[in-house]
Amino acid sequence: MNTFENICILILIFITFISLNYYMGKRIFLRISNIYKINSKIFWTLFWLIAFSYIIYSLLNKYFPKALSSPLMYIGIYYMAISIYLLIIFAITDIFLILNRKLNFFPKLKSNNLIFSILLVVVILALISVGNFNANNSYVKDYNIKINKQIKEKELNIVLVSDIHLGDIIGNYRLKNMVSKINSLNPDIVLIAGDLIDSSLKPFSENNMASELGKIKSKYGIFFALGNHDIFDNKVEELSSLLKNERITVLRDDYKLINDSFYIVGRDDISISRIKDKRKNLKDIIKTIDNNKPVIVIDHNPSSMNESEDTNIDLQVSGHTHKGQIAPFNLITKNIFEIDYGYKKKNNFNIVVSSGYGTWGPPIRIGSRSEIVNIKLHN
Repeated sequence: MNTFENICILILIFITFISLNYYMGKRIFLRISNIYKINSKIFWTLFWLIAFSYIIYSLLNKYFPKALSSPLMYIGIYYMAISIYLLIIFAITDIFLILNRKLNFFPKLKSNNLIFSILLVVVILALISVGNFNANNSYVKDYNIKINKQIKEKELNIVLVSDIHLGDIIGNYRLKNMVSKINSLNPDIVLIAGDLIDSSLKPFSENNMASELGKIKSKYGIFFALGNHDIFDNKVEELSSLLKNERITVLRDDYKLINDSFYIVGRDDISISRIKDKRKNLKDIIKTIDNNKPVIVIDHNPSSMNESEDTNIDLQVSGHTHKGQIAPFNLITKNIFEIDYGYKKKNNFNIVVSSGYGTWGPPIRIGSRSEIVNIKLHN
């Protein structure tokens, strides 16, 4: 796209953002006004400050002290989640009221009464509470997968994590919990399927998160492939260096033979073209391997699963989708990807897509759970 097209898209996004927020703000103001008289200028000043808080944080956090930038960040990310459900509820309510005025289902029905407003607050608080629990309390998702190729190990115990999104929101506390849970599974090998960091390398390096990640214990080591968020900061080499210092193997369109038994292939994320040429074709990456040995591919985005199937890969592990993270976005991911979550087998090809350990934006999951995947691979 040319510069003019990009500008037009940005203007359209901005107009949509303003329109939706104004629609939502107007309905919030009406409900508050029915309970307590509030100055409209004060309300709209506070409302737009909240609505733009994450944008302000994203643009100016480098220049703000943390005491100011952190509140802006948290206000902004929780506003994202709340606004999704307020928009849905207000839209459904308005459509119903329009139909009711024409068809007169409930002659005395009004949406601005106190009971409706209280019920609305209770529903939103319940959704946010459930979402917080789902995001911050991970569980272990187990898969038992049989492949046709011979493997030395009677059973290969694989732990998969993806979409950890380490940064200002997902910090060392969650990371330590993750490392502890992974170690309790006594893995033979650990695979990290991209989006290790959220968007900036700074909090990852300043808080020594690579050192904490290096405390993971496994028989054959830890293997990492890039996700789209790992590329955002354009500091892939620095990230790779920090991980390599902790004996974490970074596979960038490359492979490694493990114990003369099986291969691990790590692919650059499909979005790598933002900072370099396109990633290598999978068939070119694996052209020198022994096809009699099992091959496991780490590919952050599951959209290229057909390429893995066509090149006789035994298992692909992916993430990226978050299983929509916040419903109803799971309906979108289901329509975009052939598999947006879980396990699928196609002939001799197997794929596992994780919903991820961390979150993007609000630390909330509704319709999905934070997870660590444990795969038992055998003949």
